[in-house]
Amino acid sequence: MSVMSFLGGLPALLGIAGFFAYLWVGQSKIGGELLKDIVQRLRTNPNLDLKAYGDLSPAKLGKLVESDSRIKDSVNAQDQKLLRLLIILQHGLTVIVLLVSAGLVGLSVWLISRPQPLSVTVKAPTDVNKDAEGLLVDLDPLDVQWQSQGVPETVTVFLENVDTGAQSGKRTPAADIRDVVFSPSEVHQVATDRGYHHKNRIRSVVEWSKGKATSQPVDLLVGINVELALYGQLIAASGKTGVIHTLVATIDDDTAALPTDYCFTVDMVGRSKTSAVVIPLNSCNADTQVSIPGLNTLDWTRPLGLVYNTPDDRKIVRTQVTGHP
Repeated sequence: MSVMSFLGGLPALLGIAGFFAYLWVGQSKIGGELLKDIVQRLRTNPNLDLKAYGDLSPAKLGKLVESDSRIKDSVNAQDQKLLRLLIILQHGLTVIVLLVSAGLVGLSVWLISRPQPLSVTVKAPTDVNKDAEGLLVDLDPLDVQWQSQGVPETVTVFLENVDTGAQSGKRTPAADIRDVVFSPSEVHQVATDRGYHHKNRIRSVVEWSKGKATSQPVDLLVGINVELALYGQLIAASGKTGVIHTLVATIDDDTAALPTDYCFTVDMVGRSKTSAVVIPLNSCNADTQVSIPGLNTLDWTRPLGLVYNTPDDRKIVRTQVTGHP
């Protein structure tokens, strides 16, 4: 049972408990000293035994006065009038208690059956790429998940830079979808700081018609893209053409954000007709091209891979190989 269901049923429990408490205890208390005085006088009458009647309420005593002449003779006319008034009071209180109890039960039925307003709890974004090892890198898709309760409606989900207020494109799924993946281009919209080894603080945001939920901020790291471009066309000043291979590291397709002396090592991984081929490569961004021995041994029907080695940027580096003979 949820907390809201328990709270919704609480008025009914109180109403029912109060009604039975009134039936068991409250009725015998009506009349106070007057009722006690009448009962005490009846008990002192040696011709009457009131123990057989148990607790006496005004209504019960009134019936005895009407049905038993001995008891009627022991109660004077003034007390009989007051007793009739007490009986009317008892019936009135019983009706009031019954109405209040019924009202509390009805309130519980309404609280439990009414549609609950939408409430959302959103989690911080997570990196879809397992190679990130728990870090968030702006070259990867990011996943935003949330929990929702109540009547589902269309919500607006987006990423937000906590410091600059920059926002990604907004998605509008139903609240009960509870999961949206943002593409790298959308993630890039909130990564306003583009410096090497810099980071941006971002959070998940879910908005709906009557509320807004935000996650705790998390760090989004600026990623480095390492690209091996094979068999590019080189045109010399003399007009002669040739083939060039380049290996560069960039941020936003530009080397300017990286140190001018940035150098790195990678392994190009492929297959020949008979076995795996691993070709170690090293390059600096200042280099105009890279020499790759053994390219003619590769089976070009198989995909090529690039494994980043050094410097210690592996978690924020993403690699790609383009071009073919």
